[in-house]
Amino acid sequence: MKEARALSNPMKISEKVSIIMPVYRLSDSVIRSIKAVKNIMKASNHDYEIIVVDDGSQDDTYHHAISVCDDNTIRAYRLPRNMGKGFALLYGFRRSSGSLIVFFDGDLDIDPRQILLLLKTLKNSNADIVITSKWHPSSKTIATPIREFLSKAFYAMVRLLVGLKVGDTQTGAKAFKRKCLEDSFKNLTVKRYAFDVELLTAATAKGYKIVEAPALWRIRLTSRFKIREIIRMMIDVMAITYRHRIKKQYSPHEEF
Repeated sequence: MKEARALSNPMKISEKVSIIMPVYRLSDSVIRSIKAVKNIMKASNHDYEIIVVDDGSQDDTYHHAISVCDDNTIRAYRLPRNMGKGFALLYGFRRSSGSLIVFFDGDLDIDPRQILLLLKTLKNSNADIVITSKWHPSSKTIATPIREFLSKAFYAMVRLLVGLKVGDTQTGAKAFKRKCLEDSFKNLTVKRYAFDVELLTAATAKGYKIVEAPALWRIRLTSRFKIREIIRMMIDVMAITYRHRIKKQYSPHEEF
């Protein structure tokens, strides 16, 4: 666990980090999540901001989130209705100012220390994007056999259809250079089920490099796949394939 120990004393960097946290129906845990991310970033000596986007929750998620906001590092926004995680991330990105952007799910299924690993990997590699992979050989992922099979089958389908050569697209911890997102977001269509697939497809079509990082802290996959969601994701991936292979929508010479 040398990598994990090294993260306890990260080097100070001059580039500002914007952490976009989409949240939905997390009234019982959103305060804890925000504070956990803030504590990690504050101890790291990075220049940072945390942007929380409530995706139209009907509970008290937003009110709890704004209770821990301040003028300097934490801001919270609320969408008028549930628009999907992709839309929430785009909304937050447009209100960010950092040159390095981190997407981090607000449910804390992933340890906040993963953010520092992503930033360290982005700094030390020649990559434009660093994504957390549940299935990296060094990852600490706990999943039932059926959950692991379904997840890996989905990525095999993505690789076959759109040619995206990564082992995981859906894990909710990713880091980007700002220019990569600015170039890629303008061509996106999907805002919900296969948003991550489309974003990474658009980025690679434009020549941006992706590196995968392990989840060095335990991820326990507890949520179940719903048949309706599986069908929607498959439909969205097929649509992305059409836009990528036939329409060439993500190619750098096309403007939409």
